[in-house]
Amino acid sequence: MNKQVTMKDIANRLSVSSVTVSKALGGKEGVSEELRQHIIQVAKEMGYRKNLIAKDMRDGTTHNVGILIGERHMQGDCAYMRIQQELNKHLLNQGYYGIVELISADDEETGEAPRLVCDNKVDALVLLGQLRPSYVKTILAFGLPYVFVDFFYENYQADAVISDNMYAGYSLTNHLLSLGHRTIAFVGNPMYSNVVMDRYLGYYKALMEQGIVLDEALVLHDCNELGQRVDLLLPKKGTTAYVCASCETAYRLMQLLQGQGLQVPEQISIVGFDEDLYTTLSNPPLTTFSVDIPLMALSAAESIINKIENPESHFGRKTICGSLAVRKSSARITPAEWDSLSRFG
Repeated sequence: MNKQVTMKDIANRLSVSSVTVSKALGGKEGVSEELRQHIIQVAKEMGYRKNLIAKDMRDGTTHNVGILIGERHMQGDCAYMRIQQELNKHLLNQGYYGIVELISADDEETGEAPRLVCDNKVDALVLLGQLRPSYVKTILAFGLPYVFVDFFYENYQADAVISDNMYAGYSLTNHLLSLGHRTIAFVGNPMYSNVVMDRYLGYYKALMEQGIVLDEALVLHDCNELGQRVDLLLPKKGTTAYVCASCETAYRLMQLLQGQGLQVPEQISIVGFDEDLYTTLSNPPLTTFSVDIPLMALSAAESIINKIENPESHFGRKTICGSLAVRKSSARITPAEWDSLSRFG
């Protein structure tokens, strides 16, 4: 078994005192910033890990970060599950431990505070996915450092790491417009979360730029305002494309349309957001816009650790972009008159 690297080993390597190494690694005064960064770099190279238990006993910290997620966001193989996994990995690499607590709809309704907060189990909080404003107020009253991830509220001057959902909705809708589609529906409830709202606004913006008047009958809800799934109701005939607020919704819609004998993408194009299990289950494979989840999780981990170690720090909002992945669920629309022409060669 490899011998554990100590501060003395680092001090001997750099020909400095153990006290200097301790100050540098502990973020204390008495060491120049240049030397501090050099010591930290060498410590990493040598595989040094802080003795967190001993430190915790001295300063009363836990080195635990609470990750609070609304239970309604964790249905199926969702993006939040992957963000949480990546976030835990990055926290562990920095000597912290992520503890997840799912917040039930009843807890959000009644304001029942998370156990890990009430029991003083964590030093800081990551709020992953939108929670009710009243519940957020309850949580923040405990005074712990916190970061919002994939949502924000304007009335809180809070640090947040968010995905560029408006651009995502705009990009997907422009993709369909470039294929000749003009009657495009949006499937999602903008009042469910500001993530869906921003995706809807991106869709709306793309239509406006092309002089297409928004038809409210083409805004179809896939859930209610609490995130509970509702039956999909199709719009009037003539709709040739759908922008879906999630891959799961896109999959449900595809199953419904194909059950009615419609072909995707020959007759109907469907696009969605994120990359999850439903992307690969869909037949044909789904065209999507996906946020860079590893980068989002890394940014969230770095941000919350910085707030723990530097309580006065504030960075505002970090916006993480993503990319369009064009697959076989979207195709150029063929004008009806072309069908008759093709019969004559």
